Amino acid sequence: MVQSGENQRRRIVSSVNFAWLLPNLLTIAALVCGMTAVRYALVDRFEAAVLLVALAGVFDALDGRMARLLKSSSNFGAQLDSLSDMVVFGVVPAMLMYLFALEDGGRIAWGACLFYTTCCALRLARFNSELHDTPTWAANYFTGVPSPAAAFLVLLPIIASFRYDISAWASIPVLGTWMVIVGGAAISTIPTFAGKGVKIPRAMALPALGVFALIFAGMVARPWDMMIAIGVIYVALVPVSILRFSRIKARALKSADKS
Repeated sequence: MVQSGENQRRRIVSSVNFAWLLPNLLTIAALVCGMTAVRYALVDRFEAAVLLVALAGVFDALDGRMARLLKSSSNFGAQLDSLSDMVVFGVVPAMLMYLFALEDGGRIAWGACLFYTTCCALRLARFNSELHDTPTWAANYFTGVPSPAAAFLVLLPIIASFRYDISAWASIPVLGTWMVIVGGAAISTIPTFAGKGVKIPRAMALPALGVFALIFAGMVARPWDMMIAIGVIYVALVPVSILRFSRIKARALKSADKS
């Protein structure tokens, strides 16, 4: 009986189904996109590099949701996703910014890149360590700016340069300071919307699809303008997120005191 049990466990471990592979394939696709973005940046093809980072963000948003949908979440997938995020949203944006504008900035500019990358590592480590400790009422909020959003914000000056002349204000000190601010936001305790618990009323389903269609059309017709608008809206929503989180926290604490 013991022998047959060991054989059964060996057969289970020796094979995996496609439902387990698919989310991890999406994570690997994100990693490949991020590394290829560096290759394009090295030959001054920054538009292609930014688009690849954006595509990596799409893959990163899908892999976890796909794993939950297929009920194939695993510790291996979580660790792979975290390592991929560190490279794609921590290392790659810093390298793109350095190659784009900070290469002649000396040690201080390089220090800003190192600071941002380190902050992403710290933010991911905090997320992994606190993943199972988040109270139910705070499940719809991240602590600090998540690494994909931080990468997008860091790359905003590059995106803006595709449409506008940013030489008047985007000096090396300004861009380096921007990287430090975004890195600091990543490791801060600022609550930001996670979007996990968003529910759309049935009556608003079609209008919501229309809005998504408008956004996608904008991404096709004017991608850089749309990305800039999304970045501005995200930053503008941070104070709203802080206010809503403080109210939800106050209600949760009040309920806990009553009980």
